[in-house]
Amino acid sequence: MKHQLNGSSNKSASFRRAALQLGAAATTIALMGNAAQAQEAGAQEDQSGLNVIVVTAQKRAQGLQDTPIAITAVSGETLEAQGAENISNLQQITPNLIFDTTAPVSGVSSGAIVFIRGVGQTDFQLTTDPGVGTYVDGIYISRSVGGVLDVLDLERVEVLRGPQGTLFGRNTIGGAISLVSKRPSDSFAVKAEATVTSRDGYAGLLALDVPLSDSIRTKFVGSYKTQDGYVTGLSDGRQLGDTDRFSIRGTIEADLGPNLLATVSADYTRVDEQNAASKLVGISVAAPGSPTRTDFRFDRATGGVITTNTAVPPGAPTLTFLQNVGPTGVFDQRFILPGLDTTVATGPNGTELDIWGVGLTLALDVGFGELKSITAYRKTTGSFARDADGSPIALTHTNNFDYSQDQFSQELQLTGSTADDRLKFALGAYYFDENGTDNLTVTLPFLFGNVNNFAEVNNKSYAAYAQGTFSVTDRLSVTAGARYTEDEKSYTVPVDGGAIFNGPAAVFGPAGTFTPFFPAGTVSQKFDNVSFKGVIDYKLDDGTLFYVSYSEGFKSGGFNTRYLVPVPSVQSFAPEELTTYEAGIKWEGLDRRLRLNGAVYSSDYDNIQLVVYDSGAPLTRNAGSADIWGFELEATALPIDELELGLSAGYIDAEYQTVTPLNPLVAGDNQVQLDSALPNTPEWSLSAYAALTLPVTDDAEIRTRADWSYTSRIENDSVNSIFLTQPGVHLINASIGLHDNNSGFSTTAFVKNLTNKRYIVSGDSNFGIGFHEANFNEPREWGVTLRYKY
Repeated sequence: MKHQLNGSSNKSASFRRAALQLGAAATTIALMGNAAQAQEAGAQEDQSGLNVIVVTAQKRAQGLQDTPIAITAVSGETLEAQGAENISNLQQITPNLIFDTTAPVSGVSSGAIVFIRGVGQTDFQLTTDPGVGTYVDGIYISRSVGGVLDVLDLERVEVLRGPQGTLFGRNTIGGAISLVSKRPSDSFAVKAEATVTSRDGYAGLLALDVPLSDSIRTKFVGSYKTQDGYVTGLSDGRQLGDTDRFSIRGTIEADLGPNLLATVSADYTRVDEQNAASKLVGISVAAPGSPTRTDFRFDRATGGVITTNTAVPPGAPTLTFLQNVGPTGVFDQRFILPGLDTTVATGPNGTELDIWGVGLTLALDVGFGELKSITAYRKTTGSFARDADGSPIALTHTNNFDYSQDQFSQELQLTGSTADDRLKFALGAYYFDENGTDNLTVTLPFLFGNVNNFAEVNNKSYAAYAQGTFSVTDRLSVTAGARYTEDEKSYTVPVDGGAIFNGPAAVFGPAGTFTPFFPAGTVSQKFDNVSFKGVIDYKLDDGTLFYVSYSEGFKSGGFNTRYLVPVPSVQSFAPEELTTYEAGIKWEGLDRRLRLNGAVYSSDYDNIQLVVYDSGAPLTRNAGSADIWGFELEATALPIDELELGLSAGYIDAEYQTVTPLNPLVAGDNQVQLDSALPNTPEWSLSAYAALTLPVTDDAEIRTRADWSYTSRIENDSVNSIFLTQPGVHLINASIGLHDNNSGFSTTAFVKNLTNKRYIVSGDSNFGIGFHEANFNEPREWGVTLRYKY
């Protein structure tokens, strides 16, 4: 209890200091802004300033500078200039955002693992929900698998930080990422791109706007990407980390009457790749009953192997004896290779996904506002597999050979204003129905046996919400909102679907028979929650916005679907909740040539769902509670018309206040402790860019851009495994291009990861069986893009 009181006191003091500092900075900015505005009084507004950014974070269109939420809004043009291939690139320009492209223990090459302000989820199982919601044109994308979405002719992306439970709902406890597609144009337009990159990479994109009549408009976008991998198999030539995917999207927009707009969209993506690039970075050995565990750890500085011994409880459960029972040899440090880009894995490998969806949006102008219906159906099918031990030994091979997920959602929204436009409101109801199958087999050494973890799930969600903003005066507004959510989850395991097929060692039963982990059948749970939000915002004469807010977030519980040893019953976990207090400022001045947005926040995070290992199996547990505080600052400047500068900074201070009681039979470095860091929660995330345009002729110009980002030390798992700890890393991207505005042609040369920094993106540290694998980022990449727009 003493630790809890001290931690809370320190956090409160730090939060107050940060709030005072932000307030002081805000006051200074406001005074500067007022002085500047006074000097500019009577002058015509300079139209060459920074672009006005419009967002829909509150279900209605409003300026970014008028929205009392911590938002990073990125236009499609900015993503294009940045060279973004998919939405994971957002983490390089968004403070306090981490976006991994593969999920631990999966091997899948498209597995979104997203954290905002230290809140997210590292698991991908169908019974576990993400902590950050992803939306495409208002449609919720519920799963990690297939969630690394391509950037296909987007209008903008909005990253909302902090709980968004009132308006966005399901699983936005950490925040939301909202993708807004470009609408079909009322005139014919073409956009074509062709790109050649290192590692024999080729990519193409074609976007067409084809109006069919005055009332019907269409847009079609397609892209294809292929590139060799960057981790080569020395035994079989496999190319882990390759790219081979195709995407297409079509949209029809029709005016069905003077007040009714219908939008129909359909999309399809095919992923046919090898698994995410992985490397064996360590081996742990602990004989049953031994007081010592020996670790062999890859040394990135030298390429060698570091050997250490760690004291463990003599009765600690261990399965590392499996390393020596295979018929193909002994699993040892020979397989920890010196480089990052080679492997001796020979086991299963590959990611095959088919992802498609359709949506219908009807928007009716009702005079005082808009009534909208969003109906959607999405489906993902496929398989993915990996050689987890990264060696020729069949120690642990996973094969999700039958993965299928489909979802139906229906949302009704009513937005508008009343009371002489002083009250703006959003009301809605939401329904979600998801079915899924994830059949996983785990191949262990022949003498031990093989494991079946088959899962069939059904998840339903019902919600109703209301939020209103009342203008007390022209400057002062008050917002209040609430959302009721009810989730129903069921998990079914067929006979022998949750069981081990015993090998000759007959550890759990006679050889050649199945031993169930728990009785087959169906288990179900219901969860309900009411989340509230409140905001007070005040605007100065010069447009500076100050706000304070209170918001709540909720993510329902679920069931674990992966086991290696028998347990009394299905292991479940409870919902997690987050309460956030936030203060912010948004300022813009100097003829709209300087924009500064900042926020400071404090969060209480309870019943945190974390992945920990139990007898070699990754299980989601409620690990305890934490206090999180931090801030974000974003600045954009246009000192001259030809030069745009940007800077962002994010800081997170996260400390556990309580944790699940430690198990005396488990080594301390295998458990979450009070001084552990939260996973995927770096203390600092910084970024900066410079974009310079140099006129060459009346029609042609050279455009250059340089991006820098820094992420401080990050722990890639819950127990802060030394095998997966990633020190701070700097990244630099750069490009230069010639653009002919008359002909529509442009050519851009680019380099990504200019200094060739290598870092751990994700990983799996399995002390129970004794292997540790890491997924590293791509090495330096260069390329040239030819683009045409008409």
